[in-house]
Amino acid sequence: MSEQARPSEPNVGVEQRFIASVSHEIRTPLNGILGMASLLAETELTPAQADYVSAIRQSGARLLDLLNNVLDYARMDATGVDLELSDVNLPRLAQDVVELLSPRAHQRGLDVCVRTTSDLNDTIRLDDGRLRQILFNLVGNAIKFTEQGGVLVDMETRDQTLIIRVIDSGPGLSQQDQRKLFDAFGQADASHRGRDGGVGLGLAIVRRLVTAMNGTIELISDVGIGACFRVSLPIERVPTESGRTEGNRPPPGLRIGLAGLSAPLVLSISSMLTHAGHTPLVLPDDGDVDFWLSDASLAPSQLKKLAASAPLITLIRPEDRAHVAQLRAQGSAAYLMRPVRTVSLLERLDALVRNGVTTDQDDFGDDAPVRGTRSRVLVADDNAVNALLATRTLEKAGYTCITAATGAEALEAVQTSDFDIILMDLRMPVMDGFEAMRQVRALPTEKNSIPIIAISAEINPHVERAARLAGADAVAAKPLDALTLRSIVERWTDTRTTHS
Repeated sequence: MSEQARPSEPNVGVEQRFIASVSHEIRTPLNGILGMASLLAETELTPAQADYVSAIRQSGARLLDLLNNVLDYARMDATGVDLELSDVNLPRLAQDVVELLSPRAHQRGLDVCVRTTSDLNDTIRLDDGRLRQILFNLVGNAIKFTEQGGVLVDMETRDQTLIIRVIDSGPGLSQQDQRKLFDAFGQADASHRGRDGGVGLGLAIVRRLVTAMNGTIELISDVGIGACFRVSLPIERVPTESGRTEGNRPPPGLRIGLAGLSAPLVLSISSMLTHAGHTPLVLPDDGDVDFWLSDASLAPSQLKKLAASAPLITLIRPEDRAHVAQLRAQGSAAYLMRPVRTVSLLERLDALVRNGVTTDQDDFGDDAPVRGTRSRVLVADDNAVNALLATRTLEKAGYTCITAATGAEALEAVQTSDFDIILMDLRMPVMDGFEAMRQVRALPTEKNSIPIIAISAEINPHVERAARLAGADAVAAKPLDALTLRSIVERWTDTRTTHS
């Protein structure tokens, strides 16, 4: 299926190869510039030097956004929008998108969360790559124009229709501005151009994708009330076994107090708890709760007061890991990384219920507040600058890194050494990342379960689908700044440690 049939155009394949080649060749040096600027920003700089580095990063990020949108738009002009249906776990897909975008949100002091209805337990059949592209554009756009609060991805199904709302607490748009919002090469108003740096292609791409999927998109907004983009897509349900759950869950009926959390986070966690049979309570007057979930940024006196009445679980961002010993001293029994996954929340509650402890020694141990000191990372990338960026970034966080310049070297390293995670570039000489992942997944059990994160400068639905079929657990686009890279590795090594 496609947006428009082009059977008589013999040069479509040439155009596709040209776009892919140009995309890779331009993005690769740009990745190095942005990555090294990110590392430089973490060194000791004078105020003037810090301003210069910030200007480099901002200009580079704007150039990258422009490049991504122009290439995506050109690709659709050249080939149309091809759709490839597959079975999709919607909550997991949305959570993957949110986690990849969360470092960008956290840098702005925002929360980005997912809320789903219980009927999304069924698998849905649609084009997962195009849906991911839609969400990336909408959520990324919402983060860009939101100054405080956060962004919520709200998903539900009605009969054979998937409804997605991306809601932000930004400045909103007037009715006049909304009329030209989805037009290519246009923006809502001139003041946005300085902040966005683009040419207004992101939402035009979204509308084109939604239309190709026989769906609709609309905007509900006004000045001062934020914005809600509502996407409706026809779907086909694929029923799954009832009662299927992931991970351990505590017995239903717990009363969970929520303290100091942003509105998107409250809505997201309340939905998770309610579907699992528990009762979320936002700062209950009587304080009669079984557990507290609180923002780690609350004052120490407030955290101690909460911990005195019930076991306290604090919600932190990856960059807050160095402060977990302080949280323990303030009475926290455990912590959760945000954005919060349902399985992580329920497993943590279950562990505290079963063990009856007030301190999670594994997460709040005095000797190793950073889990990365016990993790080995294989960085497979033929570009020396990108490999240096990844190793320096992760070594500063306590990880041990080994590098490989080809897929063959990466495969040999996995066969002869133990790793907790692999960062696999997709375009490498001798053996590319796709073949290397396939061969890793064919190894004996103790080797083939290592989390593999595919990294590529050229990310589109076809590349992403091929990477996942080859064995990738997740796919991330270059450039990965220091915060994003550490966040990805932190989350996947934490997940592997928990489940092992």
